[in-house]
Amino acid sequence: MGSDVTRKIKQITRLLQQGDLASAAAKISTLKISHADVGDVWALDSEIALREHRMADALAAVNRAVELEPDIPDRHIQRARSCILAGLTDDARESAHQALEFEVSRLDHLLVLGGVLVRCDEHEEALNLYLKSQTVSSDNVDVYRGLASVYRFLGRQREAENAANLAIRLDQHDYEMIGLRSSLRVQTSDDNHIEDLERLKKTGVKNWRGAVHVDYALAKEYEDLGEFEKSFTLLESGARTKRKFTKYDLADDLKIFHALKTAFSQEAVANVGNIGHQSCDPIFILGMPRTGSTLVERIISSHSQVQSLGEVSSFSIEMMKLVEEQSDGMLIDRLALARLAVGLPMKALGRRYLAAVDPIRDGCTRFVDKLPLNSLNIGLISGALPNAKIIHVVRNPLDACYAMYKYLFKNGYPFSYEQIELAAYYAEYHHLMQHWREILPEGRIYDVHYEDIVDDLAGQARKLIDHLGLSWEDSCEEFHTNRKATTTGSASQVRKPVYGSSVGKWRKFERQLSPMRQFLQDADVPIN
Repeated sequence: MGSDVTRKIKQITRLLQQGDLASAAAKISTLKISHADVGDVWALDSEIALREHRMADALAAVNRAVELEPDIPDRHIQRARSCILAGLTDDARESAHQALEFEVSRLDHLLVLGGVLVRCDEHEEALNLYLKSQTVSSDNVDVYRGLASVYRFLGRQREAENAANLAIRLDQHDYEMIGLRSSLRVQTSDDNHIEDLERLKKTGVKNWRGAVHVDYALAKEYEDLGEFEKSFTLLESGARTKRKFTKYDLADDLKIFHALKTAFSQEAVANVGNIGHQSCDPIFILGMPRTGSTLVERIISSHSQVQSLGEVSSFSIEMMKLVEEQSDGMLIDRLALARLAVGLPMKALGRRYLAAVDPIRDGCTRFVDKLPLNSLNIGLISGALPNAKIIHVVRNPLDACYAMYKYLFKNGYPFSYEQIELAAYYAEYHHLMQHWREILPEGRIYDVHYEDIVDDLAGQARKLIDHLGLSWEDSCEEFHTNRKATTTGSASQVRKPVYGSSVGKWRKFERQLSPMRQFLQDADVPIN
């Protein structure tokens, strides 16, 4: 590569670093014409496109860079990162493994690949990369952040806490690590972080996001210690701040429920009939988050013939792609999606969904798709995959709502930070589930009650496995010994045997949750 193009690349890189994306984009466009055979040009073009949120252009450019210089690991690493940002998990995994065929030793490369492999659910390999990163730099906060997260997913909670402590020691304002650390175990009067958290809260938190993490961490630790008044006051403070800075329109969001019930009428579902793909492989576990779905997933996936794919969005993605194709690429209004989806070729939708998840299957005859809000897709799942099992996890509404209210979601569920909004969303979900049961054949949806599992794990687990048409295996009752990674908010809890301390917990906050309770009662949601 000549000195002239090297100088121009450095100049464009400086513009990118200064945030002058328009100038950088203009100059790289010229350079792509005059030096179309230089990998660095396309790699830089891809980075500029990423910053400008032009994902298709970013992927095209990085693909060209890889094509020009397939023997340079940097190219594969950049492609892995770009694919993850674009939601192309399979492509990201492929590029990450191609990069690792080389000797990767740079800290930034190891950290990027570790993060990519975590997103690809390859946690053991990601752990190895983070441990290698630690040998390269023992004082880098991102190394310990990665270790803490991956140890948590793998159920190694004490090691996760140690890593989180090291991250916080390097950066006392690493609020995500502060929140993660509090969530890893039940805090005790002899071993907790309340003094440090209260000191941090008094001395000043840098930003509103940090304030939210600190409030939620304190609320969790005070609840563990049985100081319920303090706990709820802090929880409410954190939730109020989070909601203030969350752009969300509840009324608009709730319109989807009416659209679904209108589109998926008794007649429409009857017309779909049994024409979908006949595969018996999928098991959908769904419902609201924080209701015990991870517990049910671990029971089922502890069976030797069942693999858990985790929370994948493949069904919705394939549905939207097919709707767009059927509509000749026209822009589809969100509320029209349900009406258009009813008319899709069901067998094709089922086939495309199975093809989408096939690359992440491991050879087991059955698999679990545990995306909670697939509850919105039940009518369509039933049509596209008539032999798929649909497991709906149910929990006492106030326990479920309180569990959502007190959990700081990284993404999604924006309705969960205000009591009335949460109750309103839950009520609509409850009535949608009633609708599905009314229009679908009896038994099509199998309800599993969290409280019943707590009362009788052995009996409920056997009924569940029998419903799936599987032979009983003792490992299903001993799910807590399952060492497979889990990335949900219940990653810590599912490593323990079933316990009943979460049943009826809302009653510890009966006075504080009265607005939520009253709304649910007025909306005809039965409360035990």
